[in-house]
Amino acid sequence: MEGCLPLPAHTKTLLAMQSMTLHAQGQASGVNAFVNETTAFLDLRGLAPPDAMAAGGLAEFSLTVARGEKLCLLARDGEAARAVLAMVAGVLHPARGEVIVNGRRLQATPARRRGFGYVPARIAVPRLRRVGAYVAAALADQHLAGDARAARVARVLAFVGLAGCGIKRGHALTPSERFRAALAHALIAAPKLLLIEEPDEGFPEPERQMLATLLRGSPAAAGLTTLVAARSPATVFALADRALVLHEGKIAQIAPPQILYDAPASLAVAEALGDANVLSGVLVENEDDIARVRLENGAIVSGSLAERIAIGQRSLLMVRPERIAVAAVAAEELGEGALSAVLRKMIPLGAQTRLFASLGGGADIIITRPASAALRGLQPGRDMAIAWTAQHARIYAARPPADAV
Repeated sequence: MEGCLPLPAHTKTLLAMQSMTLHAQGQASGVNAFVNETTAFLDLRGLAPPDAMAAGGLAEFSLTVARGEKLCLLARDGEAARAVLAMVAGVLHPARGEVIVNGRRLQATPARRRGFGYVPARIAVPRLRRVGAYVAAALADQHLAGDARAARVARVLAFVGLAGCGIKRGHALTPSERFRAALAHALIAAPKLLLIEEPDEGFPEPERQMLATLLRGSPAAAGLTTLVAARSPATVFALADRALVLHEGKIAQIAPPQILYDAPASLAVAEALGDANVLSGVLVENEDDIARVRLENGAIVSGSLAERIAIGQRSLLMVRPERIAVAAVAAEELGEGALSAVLRKMIPLGAQTRLFASLGGGADIIITRPASAALRGLQPGRDMAIAWTAQHARIYAARPPADAV
């Protein structure tokens, strides 16, 4: 039996597959060309799941996706995002609302006739079925001749890195191969829309890179409108043109990933996109787009307001670990706005070093620096200085816990 193409070799060669199409009529399908349009292709209007509790508390949901766009729905628990994709796919019937694709309302259209590719989180590749037959089953409605069907199966298996795996049975696939077989099954019929749930959960970094290459770097998938349910920021940054953060079943913010990371509208969005230091205090000044918060230890720190906050109101300042400068000097030497801190621990992590520091008064902070950064003089137990620019910190109003309201 011919072996599957090794993953590293497949990853290196994918970007060279510039002329490959998923089928002979690829140009007509629109799968291989990025469509540079801003008109709505997918329009979700007031979708509500049949049982809000069973769908992660998802509230009524509306969303517009442009043709050719790749949009990630990011939710920490994943259930709400998966519910949205299931309603779009037609496998979960909404209590109310509309799914409109290219101007066509699909409420009465069954899942198998919607023309979508759908890769659910729980992939069910039949254990005893051969991979090639499983992938070809998605072509049942296209009445292709045997040779044409076999050629298309071979092309899509090569595209997802499973060349030579067509005669393998489902039970012999690794988790990565099982996902790629499901992706081939979703792509082979040239879908109008691709829906993927939690594509890289539990996969090591080489697998994540391969997925990003498949869905963003290859012309065969670049123009395909794609909706992804994700639980990790890594998925969002690898795949999304825009991302939507779901918090407590509601849309918290929607924007390109870097904007969500640099200018999150809420603390929930900030924490959903990556590591964040959160310091508690009281707003004491707001002038010329720079606000200042007095921390509980008395130190004054600067940032930009993410929302309207009154002077004297309890506030939370968020700053990313990599935005913090450090030096083994007194705070006065580092410059205006620098704070004194005590370094507690340093942990080398390959490409970066993570530092854990105390600001006193119960305020702790995490700092990350590139491994190549000069960290001379920094030793656990010793004083140091830290600083950040106001533009790199966001200030939010502190709100009481839900059970205290």
